[in-house]
Amino acid sequence: MDWAHRLNEAEISDALLGKPADEHTANCESCGAELAAWGELGGRLRQDLESRSDLPTFFWTRQQARIRERLAPRGMRLRWAAAAVCALVLLAFTLIRQSAAPEMKMAQAPQAVPTIQAGQADPDDLLLQDIQASLQREVPGPLAPAAVLVEELASASNQVQQEREN
Repeated sequence: MDWAHRLNEAEISDALLGKPADEHTANCESCGAELAAWGELGGRLRQDLESRSDLPTFFWTRQQARIRERLAPRGMRLRWAAAAVCALVLLAFTLIRQSAAPEMKMAQAPQAVPTIQAGQADPDDLLLQDIQASLQREVPGPLAPAAVLVEELASASNQVQQEREN
């Protein structure tokens, strides 16, 4: 039955910590050899860690200072970023209110009623002339920019077709 028994995690951790073995492990050669190997590994790891940590006090003080340096700027950067975002929001709010204010004033201002003076033409005649000019145009006035765009696109497509033919 000795050949089937293997060390479990608890026995291995005991060996790494240097605790004494139980009865079976102490009496069984294969388990004892495995336990000794684990104990030796634990001893080497312990010595390695102790030698690496056996440094002067100024080294550990310097390490603490470096860690504090790395952690401190994060808080300051976040504070500056939050302050910058708040300032931008306030600036945008101010600009929006300023641009909206003149429109409100213009809408509230009373519109002047046109008065007919002796030297001016009759408003009805001016309106009739404007209507006649609109009827003579090929494209209505509000659609004039769209018509220019359509003409530009048509000329560009004609140029592309001519380049393909050549």
